[in-house]
Amino acid sequence: MRCTKCVKPGNRLSGSAILLEKDLMVLEQDIIEGRKTYANMIKYIKMTASSNFGNMFSVLAAAALLPFLPMMSVQLIFLNLIYDLSCTAIPWDNVDEEFIAKPRKWDAASVGNFMIWLGPTSSIFDFTTYLFMYFVFCPLVVSNGVLFNDLPAHFHGAELALLQATYIGLFQAGWFVESMWSQTLVIHMIRTPKLPFLQSRASAPLTLLTLTGIVVLTVIPFTPLGAALGFVALPVSYFAYLIPCILLYMALATSLKKAYVRHYGELL
Repeated sequence: MRCTKCVKPGNRLSGSAILLEKDLMVLEQDIIEGRKTYANMIKYIKMTASSNFGNMFSVLAAAALLPFLPMMSVQLIFLNLIYDLSCTAIPWDNVDEEFIAKPRKWDAASVGNFMIWLGPTSSIFDFTTYLFMYFVFCPLVVSNGVLFNDLPAHFHGAELALLQATYIGLFQAGWFVESMWSQTLVIHMIRTPKLPFLQSRASAPLTLLTLTGIVVLTVIPFTPLGAALGFVALPVSYFAYLIPCILLYMALATSLKKAYVRHYGELL
């Protein structure tokens, strides 16, 4: 539908629209949907960039400091697969009214800033999990307090190989579960500048998929698939560490989010 009275001689129209209904409110709905689409797109880009940056930093540091890999490549691939499946509902996520009230401009630099600010947050708790699993949990559960590097001094032969494999499998299972909990729940922390769950709630599909992803990844170490991936079933006592760790991570992510908004003016 084009208004010819608005076209001056010599001017060129930048575009036109075909209205299927005799109602200009259709244009408003299209604009709102476009802004929602942009909001959810930038959510995914910033979340994934910051999450991958944090995980990359954690893996590199652990590979340099630990006597074994914190997670095997197939385990990382499986973790990222389930995480990405959990993110497939982001296009249908709710968007805050304040965000769609005005047009937004794509800013590539904001992705880098977001990644640097919030990416290392997960690494802090990854390192905490490394220290807990290596120096406390695995020695107590697997080897009666003997650290991994000291196992050859106390055990030999097949018993040593079994203890080392159990130690590694338990360590990797612990970080596997902690990684999924942290990078999935943080979606709800940084999808909005408001307080998550209280002032702004994610859509039902996104909430359902993220919770399903957490449940599936938590159960895997207890299944034959987990054994095939090299995991050892986690004792229930592990969750006495995991739950406070994740709560602290969510609190820190929320605090950094607010600091980011104060510094740059907006989150997304």
